[in-house]
Amino acid sequence: MPERRTILVTDDSSANRDLLCGQLSTLGFWTEAATNGEEAVRAARRLKPDLILMDIEMPVMNGHQACKQLKSDPETAEIPVLMMTGFDPRPERAKMVEAGGDDLIVKPIPMRDLQVRVRALLRLKELRRDLRSTQESLRELVKKEDPTESKEPFDDRVAITAQALARLIGLDAEDQEVAFHAGLLHDIGQIGLPEELLNKQGSYTPEEFAQIQKHTILGAEIAGPFRPATVLAPAIRHHHERWDGTGYPDKLQGAAIPMMARIVAVADAFHAMITDRPYRPRHTVAKALEILAAGSGTQWDPRLTAAFATSSLPQRIAGVVEGDSAKIA
Repeated sequence: MPERRTILVTDDSSANRDLLCGQLSTLGFWTEAATNGEEAVRAARRLKPDLILMDIEMPVMNGHQACKQLKSDPETAEIPVLMMTGFDPRPERAKMVEAGGDDLIVKPIPMRDLQVRVRALLRLKELRRDLRSTQESLRELVKKEDPTESKEPFDDRVAITAQALARLIGLDAEDQEVAFHAGLLHDIGQIGLPEELLNKQGSYTPEEFAQIQKHTILGAEIAGPFRPATVLAPAIRHHHERWDGTGYPDKLQGAAIPMMARIVAVADAFHAMITDRPYRPRHTVAKALEILAAGSGTQWDPRLTAAFATSSLPQRIAGVVEGDSAKIA
């Protein structure tokens, strides 16, 4: 018999707590309750629940403050947090994202909606665990293949940007998590390429470029044996496909290119443009956006490039690249 999951319900209203705990018990979960954010933080550290339902408007410590504390603590950072509000959710969503919350729902919560959101976030927790495990295993593999750590196949900035872009276009928390890890691991196949080729200044010969192209196939093969390969490998293999079908390795076109690969392609291209390379100095943000606009509908998904260019993401990303501590969210 599978182990019953524990859910921590945090709300300053005893009626709301009792209602939610009753509904969750009916769905087969164990429940614990807290009356404010401060109690929730203490309870979460003690219980390590599988999920936290967190009301926003509470005394002592509100939900956003509590969520931020939980997400900044390695002991509780991986626990999904479903924020709850009885008011207009639109002004709360940006605060939720900044605090690290995983989803937001409006009270009163119908039983069916509660069931769907809870089960989705529990799947998210399992996915996070699998993706973290994959990341650690691949880092160990890279250390064995490259003991001097001269290559850098993990790209935190592309990961964060891909996650932010996924959030920007309205993808759910699970897809945002996949986008992060796809961005982080998209160039893992580079561990199979010669270092002198990766660091070459100037243009590649046709033979050298053909060798470079193999990193997408190799990367997907490296990720393949791991459990989340079904969500990561397509993004790794196809992040150099082009919207017009002239990319590599499989010349996929338009919507046939996996969404995660399209997201990573935009994030990767923008970072490449605003970063110094062996073969050229960095571009300004304005120039990078100009290049993205010129390639919209030919190289990149036009929906993604339009959303990216009209948001504040490019400026925030550039600030991080230049050493600003501002968070990309």
